[in-house]
Amino acid sequence: MFDSGFLEMLVIGVIALLVIGPERLPEVAAKVGKIIGKMKAFIATTRDDIEREIRADELTNMLAKQKEEIGELRDMMKNTQQDVSSELNEASQILDESMKDAQSSIKNK
Repeated sequence: MFDSGFLEMLVIGVIALLVIGPERLPEVAAKVGKIIGKMKAFIATTRDDIEREIRADELTNMLAKQKEEIGELRDMMKNTQQDVSSELNEASQILDESMKDAQSSIKNK
């Protein structure tokens, strides 16, 4: 959060000791520690919420892509089914014609 070294902390501690006094310094330090802890917890919670929202957006995008791919696959399956049906119909017609030709040639003999 803040980039402070040992020397800065020592200066802040000495100034706090002079301004606040040795009697109230532990009490103020505890309050400051609680406030910093609450700030860190708030920042962590906010970061987690933002990451969760980003993941939710990513999941939504992935689901949309998968829906699109499923639609494409469904269309391919329909086209394949139609192709197979038409091929079967043609084969059935050819077979019927062959059967009729065979029956008529048997009758003619």
